[in-house]
Amino acid sequence: MTLPNPASASSSSKTRPSRFAVLQAWVQHIIAQQHARMADVIADIKTLKISQWVSQYTPSQLCYFAATVLLLISLFTEMDFLPAIAIIAFIGLIRELLNLFNRIWATTLGKSLTLITYASTANLALAFAALKINLITGVEPMPFVFTLGFSTLILMPFWIALSSVVMFLCVLIIANAWLLISIPLRLIGLPVVIHWEDTHRALLTMLMRIVLIPIVLVHLFNIMLPYIGHDVFDEPISISLNNDNESDTQTDNPEVAEATEALLSAPSEAQSQEQQDLLHLRVQEQEQEQDELINRQRFIENLIADFIFYFEAYPYSACVKEPEQKSVILDDYTVLLITQNSEAVHGYDFIVAKCIGRHTLGAN
Repeated sequence: MTLPNPASASSSSKTRPSRFAVLQAWVQHIIAQQHARMADVIADIKTLKISQWVSQYTPSQLCYFAATVLLLISLFTEMDFLPAIAIIAFIGLIRELLNLFNRIWATTLGKSLTLITYASTANLALAFAALKINLITGVEPMPFVFTLGFSTLILMPFWIALSSVVMFLCVLIIANAWLLISIPLRLIGLPVVIHWEDTHRALLTMLMRIVLIPIVLVHLFNIMLPYIGHDVFDEPISISLNNDNESDTQTDNPEVAEATEALLSAPSEAQSQEQQDLLHLRVQEQEQEQDELINRQRFIENLIADFIFYFEAYPYSACVKEPEQKSVILDDYTVLLITQNSEAVHGYDFIVAKCIGRHTLGAN
């Protein structure tokens, strides 16, 4: 019997690879495989010619495709992509409207109509800004020259959203009418063009446009609401339960109003507890949304009030006033005194007072 040679055993242990080396080689092999797969995928994409497929569609169509995919995901899942859908669709619609505007502006008649539209919109913007100043201060807005320009600038998002709503409504009406006219004509063989600037998948694009425009309109209305203000109209909008006796349901008696509200809010015997809880939850959500809307409205109005106090009103006046007050001269006999008050609606007290000249007190 021969014993193993220690020298040969040590040499064999040196030639045998360690476990770390085997693991390292295995990881490198996996990485090489992944690189090969990625190269194959890139080659497949190049062979499919994705760039050529994308080039068939306009940027607006790609926006509509992306918004429609997100809309389908929102419909079949619990995820809410409506704000993203509205933004993406708005980008596509604005791009198409800008191209349409360039075509209209290229004509003499289009320039004339555009200038008339701009002048009318500017006039309405100034009138609405003057109304805002009147609601905040309680006096005529004529003395507030600088605030009128600042209020018009602050209300610029409102006018952009309003003009977009008007344009999108016109586009929606025209698109629906043109689609209803063109489809039957195409079925009987008449080659009616139903595209604007898109030449590929024009019918599908028109359908997506019609579906996405109402979503954009809803979000634009939500943007406009804080700029309108809940105190623009003197009387709230009332809804009558009885159409035949509509005038009888509107009363100034607070006791009748409280009794009617209690009757409407009383739970029915047929309602289950789950329905009542769901109803209370919806009422709470509506109240929270209303409070958030009022806070946004107050924020915009407070910006205008701050501008009046710091830039339109003056700390020194020819009329007699308190040191903490600022004044705006309304006419030869009247002055508007403004005082900071944290408990006021807009943070200031606006008081109309008789202008008592400082020279009169000095003469006495």
